[in-house]
Amino acid sequence: MGPLTGIRILDFTRFQQGTFATVLLADLGADVWKVEQPGGDPGRTLGRHQDGFSSYFESLNRNKRSLCLDLTKPEGREVVLRLAARADAVAENFRPGTMDKLGIGYDVLSRVNPALVFASASMFGPNGPRGRDPGYDTIAQAAGGLMMFHTRDGDTPTGVQGGLADQTGGTMLAHAILAALIHRLRTGEGQKVDVSLYGSQVALQGIHVARQLHHTPLRPPGESSGVLSHRALCGDGRWIAFGFLEAKHFPKLCAGLELDELAIDPRFATSAARGKHHGELVELIDARVITRPAAEWIERLRTADCPCTVIHDYEMIAADPQARANGYIHEEEHPVWGHVRTQGPVALLSKTPASVRCHAPITPGDHTDAILHEGGFTDAEVAELRAKGVVSGGQA
Repeated sequence: MGPLTGIRILDFTRFQQGTFATVLLADLGADVWKVEQPGGDPGRTLGRHQDGFSSYFESLNRNKRSLCLDLTKPEGREVVLRLAARADAVAENFRPGTMDKLGIGYDVLSRVNPALVFASASMFGPNGPRGRDPGYDTIAQAAGGLMMFHTRDGDTPTGVQGGLADQTGGTMLAHAILAALIHRLRTGEGQKVDVSLYGSQVALQGIHVARQLHHTPLRPPGESSGVLSHRALCGDGRWIAFGFLEAKHFPKLCAGLELDELAIDPRFATSAARGKHHGELVELIDARVITRPAAEWIERLRTADCPCTVIHDYEMIAADPQARANGYIHEEEHPVWGHVRTQGPVALLSKTPASVRCHAPITPGDHTDAILHEGGFTDAEVAELRAKGVVSGGQA
């Protein structure tokens, strides 16, 4: 019983931005009815492994049930209207305007269900000259400033990890859906929600945006803060990251690295001095760190109460006792793909925990009949819809 148990989401999302939003809500207990087009969510074709498993689709669609529905047929629209009447929220990330063209936009569905939360994941936001333009992760990283932020003078602009903008946008869409559901709980009113990839990227980088747009430059290093963050190579070939956010913790770092003398060295004793002699400081740190393996340095830095970590790859995270203790990696025996590992739920709640209750739908429409019956359709109506090709898929 998660905190969203009893909340029903009619989910038209596909690929990544929208599907990540709804998987976050599904992990929290929401019953997500995933509407797939004939042939299935095109995201099923991405991230395919040699055995046919799609790590992309699995990580974005677990805890959901699949209804395969042809929205181009008039009867498909009628199915949506009946299901929306029993839903708490609708989520979609089609190109803006698509739901309206299909006859199942907010204006139509809100008349069927005035309490409905209708959530759209867009590229540029609903207003302005580009409100109906399409887009995806790379376009968002480019438009939202992230690509330029990571570009040095003369270099070709490049993005960071693929999918980062989608995951960010999905997180913020889930956040907005929850806010709208709370409003509905208080007032009984539904509403339309839009979260764009573009706006999410601006929000994600809010500190850097405010810094760049302010009318005076930053103070020199050491005058505005005492932050030190560094990465260094250890003697066993592994990298570690360490540092602090408050100048008063510099002696802890020195103690952890067995460089206590630096805490009283005039070149480094104050934040301003460290700012002027930063290059010398990191050279001394690097020369010390390379002399021992990563595990020894982490033990010493932790003893000194200095923030630190080994720089992990994903296999290291999967084996990390800390990640395992908090359920950050989920493992299960899949009926088709064998041993599967994905991300675990991110939110830990003491009384209504998030959970992974089932794997992603194996084939499009795995739960077509069950969803339709829960939506109020009789056996005869379901049979007629199948005969007309309006719905398809398994009959789980």
